[in-house]
Amino acid sequence: MSLLLLNASNRIAQGFLKVAAESGKYEKIICADIFPTYFTVQRLLKFKQQFSTKIELFKVGDRQDLHDVIKQANNLLYVSHDYYQVTASKKNLLVATLDLAKTRNYKTVAYVAPVVHMIIRKRSMNGNIQKLKAVAPFLNWQSTFTNKIAQRIYNGQSIYFKSTGQSCAPIFTGDLEAIVARVLAGDHAGKLLLAKGHKHIDFKSIIHLIEDSLGNSYKAQLNSSFIEKIIHPTNNCIVGQQLYCPSYINLTKLIANYKALENTGYDQVVGDKLVDIEEYHKNNKTVVDQSLKADYELSYLIG
Repeated sequence: MSLLLLNASNRIAQGFLKVAAESGKYEKIICADIFPTYFTVQRLLKFKQQFSTKIELFKVGDRQDLHDVIKQANNLLYVSHDYYQVTASKKNLLVATLDLAKTRNYKTVAYVAPVVHMIIRKRSMNGNIQKLKAVAPFLNWQSTFTNKIAQRIYNGQSIYFKSTGQSCAPIFTGDLEAIVARVLAGDHAGKLLLAKGHKHIDFKSIIHLIEDSLGNSYKAQLNSSFIEKIIHPTNNCIVGQQLYCPSYINLTKLIANYKALENTGYDQVVGDKLVDIEEYHKNNKTVVDQSLKADYELSYLIG
């Protein structure tokens, strides 16, 4: 049995790759992606070295490449990408993937969108659909969201913060990986699931949790940039796109525009008794991936 992991250079996708590789279910895993920068390839090559499972990389440049790689596996896990330039439209890429997947006799097709919310769709042999949504961004060192905040605090950079009064119920990425593994294994067949943490917390408190987990010598600089007060990164203007890297723009827009999902319309809510985000950050030091800075600066320059 083989698995195609599409948009595999996503930081969250690494967690799903780990789950799949360690499950022992797959003889081969194909990691396909646009790979917008050399660093995204390098990071994935380094990450896969820890597994004995056969893992191949495939670069997708056009629809024909997508068509070719989809024929090489009998299970598909699509992870929405978390890079923001030199890339295809998320919607168009997803639609094209699902259209091509219909021509294959896949055992499992799953869709994961790990930014703001997450949706997993699983089509079994009898046509049943499964969906999983998470109501918050993913809050640990593996997520771009958390790492970008930690990186700016660590480097003494300003964080543009616009309070909206919104709160979220963040769920630990490791718990989401476990939920995804169960869904891919056939649990919750045909059900619409809502995955969430059991505590609500606002974004300012999240920033301070990450600040505390970095150590006493690091302090979050909220709205400390004079330039950001004039041209803030949530503006959709050409000047702002030149001043700020795409990952930072996305971070500030997420905080400014976030709206919590309602608990209605789902077959089941999952996530109780999982890792407590507040306790996790109090008891674990946040590790900053400084290499991500170079990755996004490179994609910014190319774009």
